Amino acid sequence: MEKPRDEDRAEVKECEHCNREISVRTRVCPFCGGEVLDRTVETAVPLCPRCGVSLQIHSHDGEDYHFCSKCGGLWLDRDVFQQATKESTVCKEEDTRRKYFRGPVTDPVKYIACVRCGKLMNRKNFGRISGVIIDECGSHGVWLDAGELEKIRTFIANGGLQKAQDKRIEKVSVELRELANKADQTAFMQRLLHFWNFKRWLFGK
Repeated sequence: MEKPRDEDRAEVKECEHCNREISVRTRVCPFCGGEVLDRTVETAVPLCPRCGVSLQIHSHDGEDYHFCSKCGGLWLDRDVFQQATKESTVCKEEDTRRKYFRGPVTDPVKYIACVRCGKLMNRKNFGRISGVIIDECGSHGVWLDAGELEKIRTFIANGGLQKAQDKRIEKVSVELRELANKADQTAFMQRLLHFWNFKRWLFGK
């Protein structure tokens, strides 16, 4: 059996619960179901991925927000971001009278590094339909450029998450209907073929 190459092994890690090899990007072990913690060495002093300056800490409701005094960007650790964008939290704090308007995405595509581990983050449209493109590290948190947190919270306060969910449900419904139609057509063709095969057997000789 051929041994795995070094570059192949670099893409796997050992589950700390069952000791089996899993992908480095896996957060829940597919063999034992245990959560796998990211052991990446974190940066001692978080730096702004845009400006390279040290981030300042601002505390709000017991949560720490790291912000850049130069560009106004924000770093939120994963649990802090989840709390800041919870629908119940936002609707309690945000002014729902303001209308959310989705603007065009004009910034050039540029991938930036996570302030914790230094790996390039994924770009993602928050809520799929908000138009706010966030930079996310699946293990550590989210980087938001100046004004993006306010846009996200206004989007949520205006029912954006519910609209996104409705769109996903509608899309799944359409796909299921199309699949059902294809299944009906397949069943019809099978019945038709069986019918003609029977006629050929009965009258073909």
